Amino acid sequence: MTTDQVENMPVDNRYRSVTLTFAGDGECSACGHEETPLYSGGELTRVCPACVAATFPPPPWEGDCPPEKADVVITHTRADGTLLEGSRKGDGIFEAIRPHGWRFFRSLGCLGLNHSRDRSADRYKIRPAVKAIRELGFTVCVVVNEDERRAFADAEADRQQRAEDRTERFEDRASSATASSDAAYERSRQIGERFYMGQPILVGHHSEGRARRDHARMDNAMRKSIEEGERAKHWAQRAEASGAYTEHRTNPARTLRRIDTKEADLRGVIRWQRGESNNGHTVRLSPAVVVELSRRRDELTEEVGYWRSIVAQAAAEGFKVWTSDDFTKGDFVRSRGSWYEVLRVNKKTLTVAWNLRLAPKAVMTAADATFEDRHVGRQPTDYSDVKARMSAGDMARYLERDRTPDIADAKALMDGVTATSTGGQDQAPAEVEGSADIPERLRDLLAEGEQMLKLPEREWSFTSTCGRVYRVRVVTGREVADLRFEVRTVNASGTAVGVGKDWTGALEVIREHAAAAGEHEGKQCPRCGRTWGKGFGSPEAPATCTPGHWSYCDRAAVPVEQDAPTDAPAKRKAKKRTSGPKMVIVTAAYGSRQARMVYANGRGTVREDIPAVFIDAPEGVKFNEGPASAAVWQGVDEVLEKAGFVRLGGRSGIRFGEVRAKITEREDTEPVAAASVPQSPAS
Repeated sequence: MTTDQVENMPVDNRYRSVTLTFAGDGECSACGHEETPLYSGGELTRVCPACVAATFPPPPWEGDCPPEKADVVITHTRADGTLLEGSRKGDGIFEAIRPHGWRFFRSLGCLGLNHSRDRSADRYKIRPAVKAIRELGFTVCVVVNEDERRAFADAEADRQQRAEDRTERFEDRASSATASSDAAYERSRQIGERFYMGQPILVGHHSEGRARRDHARMDNAMRKSIEEGERAKHWAQRAEASGAYTEHRTNPARTLRRIDTKEADLRGVIRWQRGESNNGHTVRLSPAVVVELSRRRDELTEEVGYWRSIVAQAAAEGFKVWTSDDFTKGDFVRSRGSWYEVLRVNKKTLTVAWNLRLAPKAVMTAADATFEDRHVGRQPTDYSDVKARMSAGDMARYLERDRTPDIADAKALMDGVTATSTGGQDQAPAEVEGSADIPERLRDLLAEGEQMLKLPEREWSFTSTCGRVYRVRVVTGREVADLRFEVRTVNASGTAVGVGKDWTGALEVIREHAAAAGEHEGKQCPRCGRTWGKGFGSPEAPATCTPGHWSYCDRAAVPVEQDAPTDAPAKRKAKKRTSGPKMVIVTAAYGSRQARMVYANGRGTVREDIPAVFIDAPEGVKFNEGPASAAVWQGVDEVLEKAGFVRLGGRSGIRFGEVRAKITEREDTEPVAAASVPQSPAS
């Protein structure tokens, strides 16, 4: 076999010569498959990836001859991985391909590539192995079938089963090593009984030889006991790690982060399918790449669905999936062993107060994170790292008593205002004298109640028939006549919505203000214009606004006339913010006659809700300078003018074969919606 034949393995040249173009999503012109990416190129016109694979099938085998005539056959499927058949012990093949990542699988009885299952064929390890085997004088055949794969759920179940088998195997080894260590220690102890009380070796005596041999046997037995003990410790740790595999893989918080990663990978694959750039990287849409991207998209979609089912199962068993709806500014979040005050609630993360100089601090408030220059330190916290939540009012009560709440306290507060009442929950706090009738008096005070739940620290959660949840806490007093209470209203999740207005008073005073609040029900709030509802107000303002506005309308005893001074400076008008595109990205091949323009936001992220625009060169003109050609940007300006935009300044340099330019909406036109942007200036 010549050198050229060795270097050039048979491949399908159609994969190298044909370049496809993304033609949009829709119905395949060949098979009628709907809602699928379509491609055009060569003899193909708007066909799906399945039809691309049927038109350009991969070769059945690669190499010197068919599998039945070859000395060595290398096969790859995503179900079984990459395996080598035809090698025998002593033929030199294993020694030749071992440096390229190949190993011997004792359970399968053949050579193969490690970690090759559920993945595409690794050509960078197969080709050097083929070359090394040919140099030994063997003929090689390579058979690759990427379409044969197993379901992700089956693969995950197989990995968990193998982890359980490893656990049993390692536990047996640890048990055997422990028994061997104990036996060696017992032998050493039995030999040492001869030298009890420190019997020395009698030099010159007839017992000297035996004594020295006993010392050597005793030393060897003790050393073996120590070595076997270390070996038992090693296998016990391996068994513990293997036993924790399933728990590690199905941990809900870790699974949520894994879902975010897989969804990002899926979005990148979709961008590549559409011929777009993903984080600055592009791919050439050859038939092989189109088919592989389709496989990868199906695999990622299946994997994301599987992990979402794991999270749903954990949520059904009691795991809390935290979202932005569970938090408001001012709440406290438990993360990484401490409580942090929430400064901002974002879609993906929480912005919490942070001061490195005070870390780790049990409770980090915004005041702790405020520096001398009034700058507030902050850092993001992912929702998957959240262990518990506590409202600002609840945290303030704990801090007043110099206590740091733990996760159990936060869960008790949340469960206390949402749990269904049972017959054994109506009981008074034993540490307060004469308070046995407090629950009954609270029912008479607030309304006809459906729930009265005793909470820790002399607290009750009370739900009225109208569905409003109250929390009452004894703050001072020993006798019933001297008891004073702190009253607040909470929502269904336990968040105190009366932060900033909490006050204390006797039951009679609370009754008076509750009645006053009822008189104002249905009237309009003079401060914010909202309608009052039933609730508790401060002594100076007995009627309250809706719960979401309590911290503003009930904050102080300030007359309504003084809330907005007449000489107050006019509020500065906020700068108009639009959600339209801020940038265009133009790509074009050198010497081509068509350019592609996409809209992006200010950071360069492509706006997928706005379709791409294709710009054709004028008759007899080519884009010889690629995306920097003057004819390209003349067409870009025409498209922007029709869409109601104008280009700002110049253009940035070529980066990854593209040129960018910032745009803005024209002041003489109304803002243009994304759906109204034209798709092509030439049409």
